[in-house]
Amino acid sequence: MFGLPISSRLFGVGILAGYALDIASNFWLQSSIRIDPGALGLIQGAAAQPEKIAAIVGMGLVSGFIALLMAAWLCGVTVARPVFWLSLAFLGAKVAALGMGGLELASFQMMRSVGDAVSQTQGGALAAAAEPLQLMVRELRNGIHFPHMLVGGFSALLLYVILTGAGFIPRLLGGLGIIAACSQMTGVFTGILGDEVNMGFLLPLFVVHLSLALWLIAKGFREPA
Repeated sequence: MFGLPISSRLFGVGILAGYALDIASNFWLQSSIRIDPGALGLIQGAAAQPEKIAAIVGMGLVSGFIALLMAAWLCGVTVARPVFWLSLAFLGAKVAALGMGGLELASFQMMRSVGDAVSQTQGGALAAAAEPLQLMVRELRNGIHFPHMLVGGFSALLLYVILTGAGFIPRLLGGLGIIAACSQMTGVFTGILGDEVNMGFLLPLFVVHLSLALWLIAKGFREPA
């Protein structure tokens, strides 16, 4: 339907759209669920703001679907190139990320359901157990979130190897992307080990990925012989 220059520009738009949805969800909607610093703050916030939970779920599904379409398209344009097998691995990583993202989104629905149950049994045993319930739900979400981010970093690493190997982008941009993806995975792995995630490790990938999107929108893929 589209030639390589046009469709690769759409690939850049897809990167921007996915980033916008993920950032808005992670750093705006999800961080604003808690309505009180106390034991009930998170789960009651989820119960009192079902529209935010719906928005988080909807944005996550749209972002995952965009990423899956982009990975499938990349397989199509690299089918005759040596990096095709890496494109298949990239598609597999996106499928895995979509499944993990679905579990993470389900945890937000769980927050809302637990909050509804607690609000209907104030003064009962369930309300008294609010702190352990909130801890369980939060750790369930984190237990899925960090591996999900790790898979995202690995898929970004594959993407830059593919684009550089196919000659679609400048080697400098590809090399920076590979380094930034490794930095992101290092930062996320500290979260898996139970430490705080250092945002400094995640920032390079954001900058390079944004640069890649703008590059593609402006110039599209190179077309090497």
